[in-house]
Amino acid sequence: MDKIIFSKIDEKNIDSCFDLNQDNVPEVGSTTVEEFDNLVKNSDFNLCVTLGEKIIGFLICFQDTSKTKSFMYKIKHNNFNEFKNRINNFMYIDRIAIDVKYRNNGLATMFYEYLLEHCLEANIENLTAEINILPTENEPSLRFHKKLQFIQIDTKKYNDEYEVSLQKRIL
Repeated sequence: MDKIIFSKIDEKNIDSCFDLNQDNVPEVGSTTVEEFDNLVKNSDFNLCVTLGEKIIGFLICFQDTSKTKSFMYKIKHNNFNEFKNRINNFMYIDRIAIDVKYRNNGLATMFYEYLLEHCLEANIENLTAEINILPTENEPSLRFHKKLQFIQIDTKKYNDEYEVSLQKRIL
């Protein structure tokens, strides 16, 4: 793909990233504009990718710092807190979304390459992600993460309608 540009999520592109988030539900969690803005502002690593003037993907991540742990506790972020209780020194991939028209073009892999580079520079030892099992199993995400050497460390069922696979990759 020609002319794609990776950049931080900022005030100029956050609304388009939010719209893309909502277009990707249930693969990513639904949120309000305010909640999405709060996630981005408190994230430890975020990127979006633009093709021309159009946002076609984004990534939002959190490191297990004291500040982030406090933020995640305050917003009752169950999945981050599950990892916090199991793993030290990790970067948590909260959400990644790619516009459906641009999937299977290597964008997710490019996002993860940027993230891995950041994690290695910051001496982060583990990369973590949760993948939906219920309400529907996100099979493409499970395959993608397996290809990138993630392993399932556990599953967590929050209720009869929501269960996730907790995955990590040792760096």
